[in-house]
Amino acid sequence: MDLRIEYLDYFDTINEENLILCLGFFDGLHKAHQALVKKGQILKKEKNYKLAVLTFDRSIKLFMQNKPFYFLTSIEDKAEILKDFDVDILYVMKVSYDLIKYSPEGFIEQFLKNIKICIAGEDFTFGYKSLGKVSLLKQCKYFETIVIKEITYHGVKVGSTRIREDLYLGDIESANFLLGRPYKISGTVIKGHGIGKHLGFPTANIDFTDYLLPKLGVYFTIVEIQGVDYYAMTNVGKRPTFNDSKITLESYIFDFNKEIYSEVIKIKFIKFLRQEYYYETVDALIKQIEDDKMLVLELIEERENNAQIR
Repeated sequence: MDLRIEYLDYFDTINEENLILCLGFFDGLHKAHQALVKKGQILKKEKNYKLAVLTFDRSIKLFMQNKPFYFLTSIEDKAEILKDFDVDILYVMKVSYDLIKYSPEGFIEQFLKNIKICIAGEDFTFGYKSLGKVSLLKQCKYFETIVIKEITYHGVKVGSTRIREDLYLGDIESANFLLGRPYKISGTVIKGHGIGKHLGFPTANIDFTDYLLPKLGVYFTIVEIQGVDYYAMTNVGKRPTFNDSKITLESYIFDFNKEIYSEVIKIKFIKFLRQEYYYETVDALIKQIEDDKMLVLELIEERENNAQIR
């Protein structure tokens, strides 16, 4: 099924007939978000309506604070994930000062009055200063509103904040569990300084744009290139041994030696291995990378064996 992406300005309207609309920022499209969209998927089949998701192109809160935003999922990532939930349209609201001036009632009048069913999480807010609550949506006569209760894991709400905290701590397993898939960064392969090649471990350097980077260190990863997965070990960091101050994202890809400059690849994080360290000599660093590689090979064997058991 093809999914259509439509960008909306503050003066646009949504006029699609017989539409179920899921509301939220959906950063991460984690398990709680998926539960919300799955409800829409069920209703779509029952009523033969179209299913759409409304998201925003940036964090409204950070936009108002004039701060940069580092996302868990890009718009393209969201679209890719939502295809699996039979979503027909992904509406992307362009955040602007004109948009955030809408009162909650004005937001409904401008964007929501033509839909049939609205689905939102119980903590969803909208309109000027986030004054609009789901209680207002439920009172609206234009459409039916369905509110999805929050999901918790070990007593903590499943949400983007929790996932971000896990990534900052390097707890990839927890973040991946809450996401329902490995945390992924997509980016274009760019020219690096050739340090990895000099060390005997040539790496693909990735332009990670505005993605949230996990804790600095070395990871066991899977790199997807042109739809094919390869095992890899990935470094997120500043390469302290070489006095580099710029954070880079680079992957040593196992059993791969093709030229991929300018290719868009996807790095899926599986396990945090260790922090970055400063090494007195290059030989000491090479020895550590060799040890990292041996550990990753053990993890690959374990992963493959578990897959065979299943």
